[in-house]
Amino acid sequence: MPVNQLRRDPITGRWAIILNDEFDLNDLIIQSPKLKNKTQTCPFCENNETMTPPEIMALRNPGSFPNGPGWRVRVIPDRNPVLQIYGDINNRGVGLYDVLDGIGAHEIVIETPHHNQSVIDLSEAQIQEVLLTYQARILDLKKDERLRYIVVHKNTGEAIGETAHHCYSFVIGSPVTPKRVKDELVNSRDYFQFKERCLFCDIIRQEATMKERLVLEDGVFFAYAPFASRRPFELWIGPQKHETFFEQNTEMKMLSKMLKALFAKLFKLLNNPDYILAIHSGPNLQAGKRRGYWQTLERDFHWHIEITPRLETDTSLEVGSGFPVNPVPPEKAAELLRKTD
Repeated sequence: MPVNQLRRDPITGRWAIILNDEFDLNDLIIQSPKLKNKTQTCPFCENNETMTPPEIMALRNPGSFPNGPGWRVRVIPDRNPVLQIYGDINNRGVGLYDVLDGIGAHEIVIETPHHNQSVIDLSEAQIQEVLLTYQARILDLKKDERLRYIVVHKNTGEAIGETAHHCYSFVIGSPVTPKRVKDELVNSRDYFQFKERCLFCDIIRQEATMKERLVLEDGVFFAYAPFASRRPFELWIGPQKHETFFEQNTEMKMLSKMLKALFAKLFKLLNNPDYILAIHSGPNLQAGKRRGYWQTLERDFHWHIEITPRLETDTSLEVGSGFPVNPVPPEKAAELLRKTD
């Protein structure tokens, strides 16, 4: 009888419980309601530009004008931002507690002017334009030395109302580094100090050799199911050549092609699941250098994209103890995805 395993992720240092029991894929898939018909009340749709705050930037067709129709990708500030761009951080202590004012940026990237489209409906060229928009916003926000980290985040199935049926994502600039990312940065730095090699590069080389958890590779990017996957069918994508900053990559056409192929596999195998996507790029060096942080960052950290389908997998052990419990070994997940056309 196969034995379940505790696996330690060398990048974050966290442990995950990997189950080796037989599983029924249908038991994991969340049955999402059907998309509604197109409606004119969605503020993210073309011709409804007056329903949103003025745009920060947009990729537009020739002859179109700001805050009007004719755009392909549009960036706007969130109407109810969790972080405000204006003001001072005001770092202070309240007794033994540390407090900062909620300074930062909270932007929405509307990925298509059309309603009821998901990432699988976008062409490779459209996905490429979304990626180029992410790059432009990260570069712009990193000019602000108050912002230590820029988060690119997408969580389908999270929204309610008409915008739930529109394809969009967030770019958030924060005066602190999120713990999940900081754990990666610290473990990558420690590994480099010990071995003088990038941890991510070593992992990609090993996964390329073993091929058990490999899903796709094209000579530029590498997609695999992590050894200590927290969730079934979790995927990580990164450049095969060492690179610290997503926003400096010049191969967005190749990345859009890989993302299109990966989502086609995930959507077919898992029946159009909701998912979480996050881009983990290097932090803002302008902010970090003032504090003496991340001295070897450009040699030890490797940007990557994490995609996690939202499936029926939460357990009481995970909620109570913080141990992720994954009923689908990453080797099996990668095998199923490789076989899905």
